[in-house]
Amino acid sequence: MEVVEQFVASKTGRPAQCEDGVVVIGSFAAVIDGGTDKTGLRYSGMTGGRYAMLACADALQSLNPDADCSAAIRWLTKTVAERLPCGLSARERPEAVLTVYSQARREIWQVGDVGFWHLGQPEGGVTGRKLIDRYAADIRAAILHVELDKGVSQSTLARSDPGRRAILDLLNEQAEFRNVLAAKELAYPAIDGCEVPAKLITVRRIPDSVTELVIASDGYPCILSTLERSENLLSELLALDPLCIDKLRGTKGVTPGNLSFDDRAYLRLMI
Repeated sequence: MEVVEQFVASKTGRPAQCEDGVVVIGSFAAVIDGGTDKTGLRYSGMTGGRYAMLACADALQSLNPDADCSAAIRWLTKTVAERLPCGLSARERPEAVLTVYSQARREIWQVGDVGFWHLGQPEGGVTGRKLIDRYAADIRAAILHVELDKGVSQSTLARSDPGRRAILDLLNEQAEFRNVLAAKELAYPAIDGCEVPAKLITVRRIPDSVTELVIASDGYPCILSTLERSENLLSELLALDPLCIDKLRGTKGVTPGNLSFDDRAYLRLMI
């Protein structure tokens, strides 16, 4: 396994605030995406997303090279659990999602919406965006389109984002669906120190014919075959849709002063 390209960027332009990360160690490679904080809580001076991301990165560093997916997710979960105070509610628990490639098993392990791409997959990658985010993004987009139709400027909406305010309670409450199968189609997985149901974890075998693999966080709307192509497409879409209500439709836009709507991480491997 050889790294061809690797890149991490903070949406704010400040690396110390970035909640995305890349790990390549031994027979494992991963992209980790810490969940965007909505509580204002800090852990060792960090947002919950960055704290959870770094905990997952540390866990991968010490993961048994022979571990299968179940053992790996248990180890990641245990590591995060040991670093959190007791008694946290679901919405207070830091979380991270990730996609891991196991060279020994030639498998992709997905917990959440960090995507991947290789030849034979549709261009744009396999992502698995959670359903509740799609609902929230549609509500936000509808509200901002109404405001634009009223004549409110894009710059004003970028600063105030009434669509984001409208969905904030939903974004907070969705933590109740995390790792909870009883939530049915709204259930989604994340590493938060609680057990991740096997049903919510995706394991895919990488064909022996595949020699290149890309893993990237959802800061990239499409995962393309090279970093340059992925970055160029992101730049084009940000210029066209800075509010992130059309082609970049999502739960947040580009906050004034920021470089993008989300942190991003990209990893391209020869396998």
